[in-house]
Amino acid sequence: MPTNRQTTPAPLRKGLLAYSPRVLLALEQAIGGSKEFFQWLVSAGYTELAAFSNFLQDDVEAEQWLVQHNYHWLGLLSHAIDGDSRARQWFQQNFHEANLMFALACRRDDKAVSWLKFMKLDILLRLANQVAALRNKQELDASYPYKMRF
Repeated sequence: MPTNRQTTPAPLRKGLLAYSPRVLLALEQAIGGSKEFFQWLVSAGYTELAAFSNFLQDDVEAEQWLVQHNYHWLGLLSHAIDGDSRARQWFQQNFHEANLMFALACRRDDKAVSWLKFMKLDILLRLANQVAALRNKQELDASYPYKMRF
Protein backbone atom coordinates (compact mmCIF):
# COMPACT_ATOMS: atom_id res chain seq x y z
CA MET A 1 0.00 0.00 0.00
CA PRO A 2 1.55 3.32 -1.02
CA THR A 3 2.12 5.89 1.68
CA ASN A 4 0.76 9.40 1.56
CA ARG A 5 4.28 10.64 0.82
CA GLN A 6 4.24 8.72 -2.47
CA THR A 7 0.77 9.74 -3.64
CA THR A 8 0.64 13.35 -2.50
CA PRO A 9 2.25 16.02 -4.69
CA ALA A 10 5.48 17.40 -3.20
CA PRO A 11 4.11 20.85 -2.23
CA LEU A 12 1.42 19.22 -0.05
CA ARG A 13 3.86 16.99 1.85
CA LYS A 14 4.39 19.43 4.68
CA GLY A 15 2.58 19.35 7.97
CA LEU A 16 -0.24 16.89 8.51
CA LEU A 17 -0.11 15.60 4.94
CA ALA A 18 3.39 14.27 5.53
CA TYR A 19 1.68 11.42 7.40
CA SER A 20 -0.03 8.46 5.75
CA PRO A 21 -3.84 8.28 5.80
CA ARG A 22 -3.59 5.28 8.15
CA VAL A 23 -1.68 7.36 10.71
CA LEU A 24 -4.10 10.29 10.34
CA LEU A 25 -7.05 7.94 10.89
CA ALA A 26 -5.39 6.77 14.11
CA LEU A 27 -4.96 10.43 15.09
CA GLU A 28 -8.66 11.01 14.42
CA GLN A 29 -9.52 8.21 16.84
CA ALA A 30 -7.03 9.44 19.46
CA ILE A 31 -8.54 12.93 19.30
CA GLY A 32 -11.91 11.29 19.84
CA GLY A 33 -10.63 9.80 23.08
CA SER A 34 -9.54 6.30 22.05
CA LYS A 35 -6.76 5.23 24.39
CA GLU A 36 -6.04 2.25 22.11
CA PHE A 37 -5.28 4.47 19.12
CA PHE A 38 -3.39 6.92 21.31
CA GLN A 39 -1.15 4.05 22.46
CA TRP A 40 -0.77 2.87 18.86
CA LEU A 41 0.49 6.31 17.83
CA VAL A 42 3.07 6.22 20.62
CA SER A 43 4.22 2.63 19.96
CA ALA A 44 4.34 3.17 16.18
CA GLY A 45 6.70 6.14 16.56
CA TYR A 46 4.21 8.98 16.18
CA THR A 47 4.56 10.37 19.70
CA GLU A 48 4.25 13.90 18.32
CA LEU A 49 0.74 13.16 17.07
CA ALA A 50 -0.20 11.59 20.41
CA ALA A 51 1.06 14.74 22.14
CA PHE A 52 -0.88 16.87 19.64
CA SER A 53 -4.08 14.97 20.44
CA ASN A 54 -3.48 15.59 24.14
CA PHE A 55 -2.70 19.27 23.57
CA LEU A 56 -6.01 19.65 21.73
CA GLN A 57 -7.56 18.44 24.99
CA ASP A 58 -5.85 21.26 26.93
CA ASP A 59 -2.85 19.28 28.18
CA VAL A 60 -0.22 21.99 28.73
CA GLU A 61 2.54 19.42 29.27
CA ALA A 62 1.86 18.09 25.77
CA GLU A 63 2.61 21.52 24.31
CA GLN A 64 5.86 21.66 26.24
CA TRP A 65 6.79 18.21 24.89
CA LEU A 66 6.04 19.33 21.31
CA VAL A 67 8.29 22.37 21.65
CA GLN A 68 11.11 20.46 23.35
CA HIS A 69 11.10 17.80 20.60
CA ASN A 70 11.01 20.24 17.66
CA TYR A 71 7.34 19.75 16.79
CA HIS A 72 6.45 23.36 17.56
CA TRP A 73 4.38 23.47 14.38
CA LEU A 74 1.85 21.08 15.94
CA GLY A 75 1.53 23.35 18.95
CA LEU A 76 1.07 26.31 16.64
CA LEU A 77 -1.53 24.33 14.70
CA SER A 78 -3.56 23.95 17.89
CA HIS A 79 -3.26 27.68 18.50
CA ALA A 80 -4.32 28.36 14.91
CA ILE A 81 -7.38 26.16 15.47
CA ASP A 82 -8.17 28.26 18.54
CA GLY A 83 -8.14 31.42 16.43
CA ASP A 84 -4.67 32.79 17.21
CA SER A 85 -4.08 35.17 14.29
CA ARG A 86 -0.27 35.04 14.63
CA ALA A 87 -0.30 31.23 14.47
CA ARG A 88 -2.55 31.34 11.42
CA GLN A 89 -0.28 33.86 9.75
CA TRP A 90 2.76 31.68 10.51
CA PHE A 91 1.07 28.70 8.85
CA GLN A 92 0.12 30.76 5.84
CA GLN A 93 3.74 31.83 5.38
CA ASN A 94 5.54 28.58 6.23
CA PHE A 95 3.29 25.66 5.36
CA HIS A 96 1.06 24.59 2.52
CA GLU A 97 -2.37 26.16 2.55
CA ALA A 98 -3.94 22.78 3.40
CA ASN A 99 -2.74 23.04 7.00
CA LEU A 100 -4.27 26.49 7.47
CA MET A 101 -7.50 25.35 5.81
CA PHE A 102 -7.58 22.40 8.19
CA ALA A 103 -7.24 24.77 11.18
CA LEU A 104 -10.07 26.94 9.86
CA ALA A 105 -12.25 23.91 9.08
CA CYS A 106 -11.88 22.80 12.69
CA ARG A 107 -13.96 25.90 13.50
CA ARG A 108 -16.40 25.02 10.71
CA ASP A 109 -15.30 27.83 8.39
CA ASP A 110 -17.41 27.25 5.25
CA LYS A 111 -14.75 28.44 2.81
CA ALA A 112 -12.11 26.19 4.37
CA VAL A 113 -14.43 23.17 4.35
CA SER A 114 -15.27 23.83 0.68
CA TRP A 115 -11.59 24.22 -0.18
CA LEU A 116 -10.69 20.90 1.49
CA LYS A 117 -13.55 19.20 -0.38
CA PHE A 118 -12.45 20.73 -3.68
CA MET A 119 -8.87 19.58 -3.09
CA LYS A 120 -10.19 16.11 -2.17
CA LEU A 121 -8.47 16.20 1.20
CA ASP A 122 -11.11 14.03 2.85
CA ILE A 123 -8.76 12.88 5.59
CA LEU A 124 -8.27 16.48 6.74
CA LEU A 125 -12.04 16.97 6.69
CA ARG A 126 -12.48 13.91 8.91
CA LEU A 127 -9.85 15.23 11.32
CA ALA A 128 -11.41 18.71 11.29
CA ASN A 129 -14.82 17.26 12.12
CA GLN A 130 -13.34 15.32 15.03
CA VAL A 131 -11.55 18.42 16.36
CA ALA A 132 -14.73 20.49 15.92
CA ALA A 133 -16.70 17.92 17.93
CA LEU A 134 -14.03 17.99 20.65
CA ARG A 135 -14.05 21.80 20.78
CA ASN A 136 -17.87 21.86 20.97
CA LYS A 137 -17.78 19.44 23.89
CA GLN A 138 -15.12 21.52 25.64
CA GLU A 139 -17.17 24.68 25.19
CA LEU A 140 -20.29 22.99 26.54
CA ASP A 141 -18.38 21.59 29.50
CA ALA A 142 -16.99 25.04 30.28
CA SER A 143 -20.48 26.53 30.31
CA TYR A 144 -21.76 24.28 33.11
CA PRO A 145 -20.93 25.65 36.54
CA TYR A 146 -20.42 22.20 38.06
CA LYS A 147 -17.74 21.46 35.45
CA MET A 148 -15.90 24.78 35.66
CA ARG A 149 -12.25 24.65 36.62
CA PHE A 150 -11.26 26.92 39.47
